[in-house]
Amino acid sequence: MSTHKTIADTETIASFLKIEFPSGFSDLEVITGGEGSQAYSFAASGTQYIIRINKHHTLGFRKDEYAFSHLASPSIPIPKIFKIGKITSGLRFCISERVEGKTLNSFAEAEFESFLPVMFDVLDAVHAVDVSGSGGYGKWGADGQAEGGNWKEYLMTVDKYAKGMQGTVGLFETTFLEKDFWDSAYARLAELVRSCPEARFLVHGDYGSNNVLSDGRRITGVIDWESSMYGDFLYDVAWLSFWSRSLDFQSLYLEHSKKKGMQIENYAERMLCYKLYIGLSSLSFYAYSGQKEKYAKTKGSISRLLGV
Repeated sequence: MSTHKTIADTETIASFLKIEFPSGFSDLEVITGGEGSQAYSFAASGTQYIIRINKHHTLGFRKDEYAFSHLASPSIPIPKIFKIGKITSGLRFCISERVEGKTLNSFAEAEFESFLPVMFDVLDAVHAVDVSGSGGYGKWGADGQAEGGNWKEYLMTVDKYAKGMQGTVGLFETTFLEKDFWDSAYARLAELVRSCPEARFLVHGDYGSNNVLSDGRRITGVIDWESSMYGDFLYDVAWLSFWSRSLDFQSLYLEHSKKKGMQIENYAERMLCYKLYIGLSSLSFYAYSGQKEKYAKTKGSISRLLGV
């Protein structure tokens, strides 16, 4: 059980929606999944909605709002954000449009594989967004601006929570995060980062089967932009590859890119670098949130990447 996950009971949400939708609402149902927010679907006045609840902050909601306002296009379908605010001092909410379809992980594997070409096309559209009007590298804020000075330095800050920031005690001292294993993987990442370009693309950061929706014919929504950043577009491919248990996204995207006439330098090195970053970041999060089973699985994935 994650200590980070927001738990919001249905009764509290129903009471809040009675105030927000005085004409009435129906079909309130919890949506499973997600590491931070708790989501519900509901209907009101003939419109389908999603309400998400977060006990930590509204940054992810504000980034979704920015994404809808500045990044949405026919090629990148992003649900509309209607309202963001507080239910109580400890619970924040975001009400958004519920788009048609279901997450890709809800489809059978054969169906999922049939979506791969269009899934890659939408991802390419994300990476093709003009980001010249913004600045910085790494995760951007609610205003679309990032603070990082360059991409390689940003990647090396994956250790900030493990070691502690600004005099705070790190995760090595307060959780079950294993320093020797971490240091070994971090050292390999430091070697590989030299092969990474100072590229600056829009990166979704969590593009995958939980955050991509389809109606069975097309991609109908790209959701959850909280982890979005500016950097090397291959990070999104590495994310798909790291978390997949059946499909070889690394080879599949390389084949896709060749068909499009793309030439990608240091492909294997960059992919390994980003997968190690994703793995180390996830180890930190699972240690922080007390999720030992997910921690162990992620450690196993990193071990396989390192060949140990």
